[in-house]
Formats: sequence, C-alpha cells, structure tokens
Amino acid sequence: MGRALFAVGALLALFFVILGVVVYFTRSEDQLAIDNQLAENVTRAISQSEELGRDVDLRRLAPFPWSRVLVVAPDTTASAVSRELGSEYKADLPLPSASTVLVFANGNALARVADYRGRGTFEGFEEPIASLPRPEAVFRVRDLIVSPA
Repeated sequence: MGRALFAVGALLALFFVILGVVVYFTRSEDQLAIDNQLAENVTRAISQSEELGRDVDLRRLAPFPWSRVLVVAPDTTASAVSRELGSEYKADLPLPSASTVLVFANGNALARVADYRGRGTFEGFEEPIASLPRPEAVFRVRDLIVSPA
C-alpha cells in the first residue's frame, strides 16, 4: 500500500512539474511596463544636451534591439498608437496627457516605452505621432525645445 501511495504522489509531482514548465515557456506578457531607467536616462540627456553641446542620440541611450521610435504627443489615444505601431499598444500605464511618450518598436512589435519627464517641449515632429527610423533617432535641444536633428 505504501509503495502505491508513493508512486501516485511521485506521478502527481511529476505532472505539476510538467505543467509548470509548459506554463513558464508558453507565457506572454500582457502588459509592458514603462521603462523607468530609460525614461530617466532620456530626460537627463535632454536636460544636459545643451550645456554639453551635443545632440541626444537615442541609439546610444537605448542599446536594446529596436528599429524605430514613435514620438507620441500628449493626449494621443492608445488606438492611434496601435495603428502607427502596427500591433496592439500594450503599456501598463495609459498614455499620459502631460508628457511626450517614446515608444520603441522592433518592426511592428513593441520593445520598450519611456515617458519624457522634463520641462522641455517637443516641436518639429509630425503630430500626434512621429515615427523615426533608428538611424534618424537623434534629437537637438535648444532652449528646452526638443526637435529632430
């Protein structure tokens, strides 16, 4: 009787392990969080850009794989971002109405999201969403006005 109970318990434990492995390897993220470190790095680079006399190069600040960045104006709807992105915009925070959001995409896939947290304003970008390919993802800052380089 003891061997039978041990065998059933071992088999049950094996099934739980298999189920855990299947769930772990087939899961997908439902929401993508705002990348706080990237947001802080972009905000700092923009605020220091003018005094350092150099442009803000997003290729240097965002070393992960991405092919384009969307510069999203305040009050833009998530559905508009989804249309421009080519897939569903799944950030865990709604698009803020007070700041510009940078949506990094790898093809049509959402890679990372960062919000600009500074006092500067974005001008010279297509509204409400500008799409910049990676080679052109450089900003020029003059008097806290951020524009394409």
